[in-house]
Amino acid sequence: MRRRKRRHRTMITAIVASSMLMLSACSIVEQANQSLSYVSGATDYINQVSSAGTELQQLATDAINNPDVTGQIQEKIDLIQAEAAEFSEMSAPAIGENIHENLVSYNNQLTEVMNQFETSIAEQGITAENWEKTGIPELINNINSLKEPLSGLQTE
Repeated sequence: MRRRKRRHRTMITAIVASSMLMLSACSIVEQANQSLSYVSGATDYINQVSSAGTELQQLATDAINNPDVTGQIQEKIDLIQAEAAEFSEMSAPAIGENIHENLVSYNNQLTEVMNQFETSIAEQGITAENWEKTGIPELINNINSLKEPLSGLQTE
């Protein structure tokens, strides 16, 4: 009888231990999937903002001589601001929190600068000087600079 109880306890202990091991493995897989999903989403965001920023710079240059391009500039500004707002709503896995905080900080700066640029366009039109003053290209470069550390999260 005692042997049976001991065997029963041993079996229960083994079942509990294997269940805990499986839960732990599932948790690790889930964390890895969250990290990969975040890296993918953040990389897509950086690529979209970079592309839109390049297009915006070209449009701003074109608008100096062609005021009809101003509407396209407004569309690009709206797109960048929408992308920045959407990205800021993402939650980062613990391993990517620092990078996410930097990206959100740059997003906030970019949104503020875009708002100032819109005001400047409304008041003065587009000039080479007010485009140069925006700092938009530098902010987009800062956002791009986070792509490398972000890709490093895939291997951690």
